[in-house]
Amino acid sequence: MKQKLNTLILLSLVLLAVGCEKKTPDPVPVNVNIMLTLDSAPLAIAGINVTVSDAESTYVLEGQTDDLGSAYFQLMPGSYKASAIYVTSNDGIRTAYTGSDISFVVQNSAATFTLPMQKVDSRQIVIKELYFGGCTNPETSKGYTDDAYVVLYNNSDVEADASDVVFGFLAPYNGHGNNKYRGEDGNLIYENDSWIPAYGAIWWFNAEVKIPAWSQIVVAIFGAIDHTATVSTSVNLADPSYYWMSNSGIAQYTNKKYTASDVIATNHYLSCSPFTQGNAWAMSNSSPAFFIGQIPFAEVEALCKDTENYDHTLGTSNAMNVVKFPKDKVIGAIEVFSQANVAKSAPRFPASVNGGYVAITNNKGYSVYRNVDQASTEALPENAGKLVYDYAFGTTDVEGTTDPSGIDAEASIANGAHIVYSQTNSTTNDFHQRKQASLKK
Repeated sequence: MKQKLNTLILLSLVLLAVGCEKKTPDPVPVNVNIMLTLDSAPLAIAGINVTVSDAESTYVLEGQTDDLGSAYFQLMPGSYKASAIYVTSNDGIRTAYTGSDISFVVQNSAATFTLPMQKVDSRQIVIKELYFGGCTNPETSKGYTDDAYVVLYNNSDVEADASDVVFGFLAPYNGHGNNKYRGEDGNLIYENDSWIPAYGAIWWFNAEVKIPAWSQIVVAIFGAIDHTATVSTSVNLADPSYYWMSNSGIAQYTNKKYTASDVIATNHYLSCSPFTQGNAWAMSNSSPAFFIGQIPFAEVEALCKDTENYDHTLGTSNAMNVVKFPKDKVIGAIEVFSQANVAKSAPRFPASVNGGYVAITNNKGYSVYRNVDQASTEALPENAGKLVYDYAFGTTDVEGTTDPSGIDAEASIANGAHIVYSQTNSTTNDFHQRKQASLKK
């Protein structure tokens, strides 16, 4: 009897222990504060849109800042990204505040995360389009990339002087290439320095260049010819108004892709001083980090030739020479990743110069094209009845992005409208992949 009683007591204790076993509570939403800062102080402006997404970008939440510059969210524990943009205009001067994606992890308790913002004043001269990925020759099924060009646009209503504009790109050559400029912590080693690593050469104009209000100039990068004569899917760059990055007088640039039509006047030839060994300016046709700067040609030529200004992080051979280009002389930048290698890619521009990226697929005739600033464009009184909507040249239906404004910039310009393009110093916000280069007619 005593044996049975002990067994019953033991069984009861076991059942009691099982019944008292604590269950892991289900996760609950956590209060999260995203606080915008500028120069390490709160950016106390109400009404700024803040976007939060999960690490895989499967869903997106939006909120607005209060008077203290904070936006509040309720988030489940996990990994997230946050970004923000705010544009203001006063007496014709546009200023954009942008916060590139920051990554943060929400635990099981309330937390505050800061989102550093960059202040960007508007500039007259912007990169409107960069075409570099080439097209496919329908007769040979091979890629053709000798037809690269860049379009500079006067994003204002007064004439712009582009005489001192220079062109370059950063090392490494590809966005998915091995980047020796990233430290063990994943950050760029020059993030807080006064320079960026220009690779290959820097180009400049040899004559005075003026761009009228709301107008553009085209610079052919390799061949200033009618490429459609041999590759029907290409573009015609034989136009007397165009400029050309010429190999004239550059002994080492012997590659046969350098050629120009007789209609291009010699005062429209650009010059460069190569500092990296090679027979051509080897800009990536899949993922360049392209920039324009503003600096007198005499100064930039001296910069390129001064070996004391070379950086040897990539190596000590002449094929690895890199020039320290002054960060404060950069006036525009585009960070491009290869669509097929986005996961392997990392930014080359520091956040103070550019944020985000645009992905592109080469050999399809696509270009990187600047988005329209819808509010500013629609606000111009002379645009009444001239803007064309239902933009159809984005690539969201294929493998990419589109202009969120919905305005067809090229069709609107042809209709007599003046276009104000987005200018936030964020490639993600400012550019999209266009399924047809704008010069392709």
